[in-house]
Amino acid sequence: MSKGLFPFESGRFVRRAGRPIARPGLMARLDAADGMVVLVAGTGAGKSTLLDAWVAARGGALVDLAHEGLEAVPADGVLAIDGVTDRHVPALRTLAGRPGVVVAAQEELGLPGAVRLSSCELGFAEDETYQVLAAAFGDAEAADVLAPDLHLLTNGWPALVGLAAAWLAQHPAPLRRKRLLALARAEAGLAEFLIPAVLAGLAEADRELVRRLAYLPGPLGVAGDLVPVAPFAQGLLRRPGWFAVPAGWKAALRAELPLSAAEVERMAAAELAV
Repeated sequence: MSKGLFPFESGRFVRRAGRPIARPGLMARLDAADGMVVLVAGTGAGKSTLLDAWVAARGGALVDLAHEGLEAVPADGVLAIDGVTDRHVPALRTLAGRPGVVVAAQEELGLPGAVRLSSCELGFAEDETYQVLAAAFGDAEAADVLAPDLHLLTNGWPALVGLAAAWLAQHPAPLRRKRLLALARAEAGLAEFLIPAVLAGLAEADRELVRRLAYLPGPLGVAGDLVPVAPFAQGLLRRPGWFAVPAGWKAALRAELPLSAAEVERMAAAELAV
């Protein structure tokens, strides 16, 4: 989707710009691997965010198999491939000897010799949970107080940490600890509770941006000086000025923020016209 099709006035977005967690340890492991690296974890582990950051830092290419085929893979250079499934394995085996290849999948893949990073290794350390809170609050001291309990509650799962941080940031500082304790007693799953709660606390313009991004098959280039709507609308480091909803959030966001069939068709037609 090209920049400018859905312009948003920059003055309507005054939120503090968030920054992805740097994760130098994981980046170093991707750099140091002799062969292909496979990230294996479920939705919300931060696989796509890590791939985006790695490609942006190393000047490589990222191919998302949810939107394009393996024919889009460049012949050389650092390469990240997202959305891999079992059916892609035969083609990926031809890349096994190529250095600087990282692929992401939700299920185990039959790729002998590949270096595997699991969900345990992709999860946030307590310090990284603190960094997410500090960015959300704009207050390092307040984040330091709540980070240990939030890390314990979420087990460091990146998606849950981001959701909880965004929800806590919507409350006045004196109430955040009480809200965090209440979150620990929530009867529903954390994601099921937090997604509608965070959306309800967004400004109308922010919800509209998230709604549109959730229905687009790929990222959107936005006209204007827009900052991310954490954790749903994330800026792409490899494509400054472009935003996307992580694949794992799309179904839930579409259920919470439905668009009419006519509006979805209009957006699809606009994309085809580019």
